[in-house]
Order: sequence, then C-alpha cells, then structure tokens
Amino acid sequence: MKIILTTIAALLLIIGGYYWYSQDKEIDTMDVDNESEEVSEEMNPSAQGKIDINIVCEGALAHMSFPDGESAEQFVAECKEGEHPEVIERYKADMNLGDGATI
Repeated sequence: MKIILTTIAALLLIIGGYYWYSQDKEIDTMDVDNESEEVSEEMNPSAQGKIDINIVCEGALAHMSFPDGESAEQFVAECKEGEHPEVIERYKADMNLGDGATI
C-alpha cells in the first residue's frame, strides 16, 4: 500500500511540475508577441515579403532523396532557375506566407 501511495504522489508531482513549467513558457511566448514590429521582422525575415530562393531550394533537399550528389545539385540549380515552382509553393504553404510573398 505504501508503494502505491508513493507512486501516486510521485506522478502527481511530475504532472504538477510539467503543468507549472508549461505555464511559464506560455507567458514568455506572449511577452515576445507583444514586442515591437521591428523585432518581429528581425526574427522572421520572410515578414518583409521576400523569399530567399537559395534557402528554399536547398531546404527542399531535406524532403527528397537522390541517387547521388550530382542529381541533388542539378535539382537545386533547376529549382533556382524556376523549373520547380512546386517547391516554392510548398514553402509558401508550409510557412503560411500566402500569395503576397515574392522571390
């Protein structure tokens, strides 16, 4: 019986600590959201409406597989030339940028 009570007490402490820890994180997040617009643009460079094509095309490699490095380099080069617009559209959708973002 003592082991069961000790286990229940330990679980309650763990759950209570997790709840307390998660509450502090939410408060910190709200404080960051209330900062000036200038700071939020520094933290989110895509807020200016420009997309860095190099980052988008090279980042797409994480979602794909290629038989060798040359194929991957060729894909990135083609993407930068605009031959793979689906990569840019997927990036916009993933980042919730909408149609206003430009390259």
